[in-house]
Amino acid sequence: MQAGIFGELRKSSALAQVNQVRDLSELSVNKYKYGIEYADAPLRITALNQRVGKICVAQDVAKRDTNRLTIMQKLQQHAEFLRRMLESVSNLIIKNRGIDDFIIKYSLDVDEAIDDLDKNESGALKRIKHLSTSNASIISAIEFIDNNLDKRLTLDQVSGKVYLSDYYFSKLFKRETGLSFSVYLNARKIQKAMILLKESDKSINEISDELGFTRLSYFSQTFKKYTGYAPTKFRVEGKD
Repeated sequence: MQAGIFGELRKSSALAQVNQVRDLSELSVNKYKYGIEYADAPLRITALNQRVGKICVAQDVAKRDTNRLTIMQKLQQHAEFLRRMLESVSNLIIKNRGIDDFIIKYSLDVDEAIDDLDKNESGALKRIKHLSTSNASIISAIEFIDNNLDKRLTLDQVSGKVYLSDYYFSKLFKRETGLSFSVYLNARKIQKAMILLKESDKSINEISDELGFTRLSYFSQTFKKYTGYAPTKFRVEGKD
């Protein structure tokens, strides 16, 4: 959000003061703090068959303005118009010039640094105990994952929930947590499985189904990879 529709933002504008906010979802929950009204709309590129972000629009509003609802409705209309326009333009770019001219490229040094992060599943359980991030999108994604451990979640599903492309979300998630999406997802499932094995009478097959694993053999293999124990042995010995 670098400029108003008719040019650069006035220095006195409340929006100018939040001009450098990277995660615009912060504006939606702090609009009274910033003295603005806000609306957004998810941006989905059909040629890619995925969401790639969202359109955000905002307007300075006086604290005592009684027309906030009307302003919000108008902003929502603007957001929808911009969404349709950008989706159409994006699809034309991909159709006429190819996908390579549309997708944002990332510098090699950033990619290499991310790819060099720890991929060891056996250390994932320790890492998630001390996981910390201030990125609102990743926090929302983690909350969604943790509330849906019974589902067979995919990268596309979770990235779509936070309005990011799966490519960018994957890189961002690993940069913020130190773990890939799949390693984190499995680590949280295994962490819950450990609790169920110790504190419930459910069978291993029931626990596997409850945590969304497609096969019992895959659950057992994953459990041993992350903990060093087969599920049966873990339940008998009660290891932490």
